[in-house]
Amino acid sequence: MSARDVPTLSAALPSGARALVVHRPEVRNDSVALAVPAGMRHERDGEEGMLHLIEHLVYQDSEGVAGLVRQTRVAESGGVLGGHTHLDYSEFFETGSPGSAAVIAERLVEQVFRPAFRPEQIAEQIRAVASERAARLAPAPGGVLPWPHLTARYWADAPNAHDGSGDLDLEGRATEPVLRALHRRHYRPAGSVLVGVTADDPARLLDRLVAVLAETPDRAAGPVAVPPGTARPEYRAEPAARRLAATAAAPSTRVSDELLGDLIAAEALAAQAGLDASAGLFGPGDTVADDLFVLVDDTAVPVDPWHRLRALAVSDDSALEHARHRAVLRAERLVHDDERLARTVARDALLRGAPGFAGELVDSLAARPPRPLLADAAARLAEQPFAALGVPAASTRPGRRSP
Repeated sequence: MSARDVPTLSAALPSGARALVVHRPEVRNDSVALAVPAGMRHERDGEEGMLHLIEHLVYQDSEGVAGLVRQTRVAESGGVLGGHTHLDYSEFFETGSPGSAAVIAERLVEQVFRPAFRPEQIAEQIRAVASERAARLAPAPGGVLPWPHLTARYWADAPNAHDGSGDLDLEGRATEPVLRALHRRHYRPAGSVLVGVTADDPARLLDRLVAVLAETPDRAAGPVAVPPGTARPEYRAEPAARRLAATAAAPSTRVSDELLGDLIAAEALAAQAGLDASAGLFGPGDTVADDLFVLVDDTAVPVDPWHRLRALAVSDDSALEHARHRAVLRAERLVHDDERLARTVARDALLRGAPGFAGELVDSLAARPPRPLLADAAARLAEQPFAALGVPAASTRPGRRSP
């Protein structure tokens, strides 16, 4: 079966929410994902980091259930859960035993749309968010990762340039009334997508998901759309043991030759000693527009990124096939198990209006000859303006790379 041939049932609710069920007879667990159109690029001036904080608070007390009680129920059922705040959406997901999808969906919808926002838990989770950010930066040379440090070098507009990961400066800003208002503005059923992956009767589960979403009333106000980003790349050829560089990645509203070429070019660069690269800050297709192609250069050799891209034109066949294979594997991670499949279907339905993008991406990468795709992408990227950031040699730690 092709990666894009995923049997899916769907329903749209009057509120604007959508429910989808993926029927996979071979899965041994049920997985549920809920995606809401609330991402870091939706934060206004002064709200930086707050949506990440709300993601954490969703897993604390809700209006109906204490967080500890919920955690105990999940643990007793052998469940695994998680959540992430992305640029344009936030996701919440849980995997449990067969037949548990409807119960998981009820739990997710209740905790996501009805968090309690207790002041003591807000203070506790501000510290947790700050610790998470510090832990992510600590292994990187100089405490510098491509995101969020490169975004401010590339973008001039606040939605794209700001750091939405959150730090201790949330104290004093992220009060209960402010967080409630932000949650009310962005966490709405309208635009949200609830997905279940199950081996059970898909029509029956779809009815249950629709019923769960229907119990959540919509809110009148909605989030303001994020305008297109304004690029203002800053490039300085400064000597450094590590150099981070970024340019515009191909849009990923659909699977295109440009997108396929970017993914292969990133893998071809990453295969070289001392280099790493990514077509997209958070992976393939994680946003539909205004994403970045990132090159991390640990070679300490002063070669500009466009020269490295142009050099890909002489890649031999084995290197090309290796790059294509790595690109396929990276794309397959989006759909390779029931949890990731639920999350990716929810993401694609929210961002693109249809669930088939990730599967089509895998199939296209596997089927298309890589050389013309790589040649065109490398030539296009090499002609684009880059932003760059150098990490001084004294700050580097050998052998560690940014993810």
